[in-house]
Amino acid sequence: MEIARALILAEAGDNDCSWATALAGPTHLFPIANRPILFHNLEALRSAGILEATILSGPATARALERAAGDGREWGLTLRYADWTAAGGLGSALAVARDFVADEPVLVQQGDALLRDRLRSHIAAFARERLDALALRLPTVPRVRATLPAPGYLLSRRAVSMLLSEARDPSNPVADVRAMGGTAREEIIDGCLPCHGDQGSLLEGNRRLLEGIETDVHEDSLDDCTIQGPVIVAKSARVRRSLIRGPAIIGPRAELSDAYVGPYTSIGSDVIVEGSQVEHSIVLPGAELRFVGARLESSVIGRGARVVRGFEMPGALRMMIGEEAEVVFT
Repeated sequence: MEIARALILAEAGDNDCSWATALAGPTHLFPIANRPILFHNLEALRSAGILEATILSGPATARALERAAGDGREWGLTLRYADWTAAGGLGSALAVARDFVADEPVLVQQGDALLRDRLRSHIAAFARERLDALALRLPTVPRVRATLPAPGYLLSRRAVSMLLSEARDPSNPVADVRAMGGTAREEIIDGCLPCHGDQGSLLEGNRRLLEGIETDVHEDSLDDCTIQGPVIVAKSARVRRSLIRGPAIIGPRAELSDAYVGPYTSIGSDVIVEGSQVEHSIVLPGAELRFVGARLESSVIGRGARVVRGFEMPGALRMMIGEEAEVVFT
């Protein structure tokens, strides 16, 4: 039972709000490992053999996602878009996309699902066991993941018909399919849903993706530098007298001098890092770190933000702090 179609749920429900450091727009377009979260998802879907997908989201979100992802040709996919709200649940998503799903089995997946497990192996198991439903779930961690949705469901056409016949939204599709005579089970997988958590979830997703990179360094971009571990440095970046310890990624036109970039750090495009240290962090495009007096760790630096040390006397701290922002001195 091959699956070539997917529904991508790109609304994060109650948590779909702007992080203090987020770009204006959908959280699914927040860059980790220097690419939007949704794009990582689309790459994984195509690698699993998915050919067509419909992205379900609210109207305003849908327009932004369509501008970013287009028709899907970048990933070898055919992408469509439809209006949907997370409050409607899985049943509503299936109803909205009923014509797209037609009489085919379908993968329903959260748009921010970042999985270490290969989807293709689960699709193969779904077909081999002739299941009607296979839920892909994250392990339960007290106070952290207990309320997170399943990253994805594999549904046969029979299961889709069963779930659409329900008068209420299926809160537990596996149990509902079983109750109606279908065969279903769950699989615990390794992954995360960064759009369903706080900024710590962003850093976790960034770490997971960076762990899979391979070194790609353009020597013309480096001047008197030391590279340790897997590191990606864009050809147009310029790095001088610096130590880069991977896994880490340096984006296009970034300029680093007398800097230390530690493991699990993503430096976006046009970022300036001068006389500063940063580790286990995300630095978004256009940000500046200049002569910061201590190493930045586990931080998310917003687009165009400036973290700089002034040398005027008398010394003082000067800040512009946004809503829900956090500043920790250690």
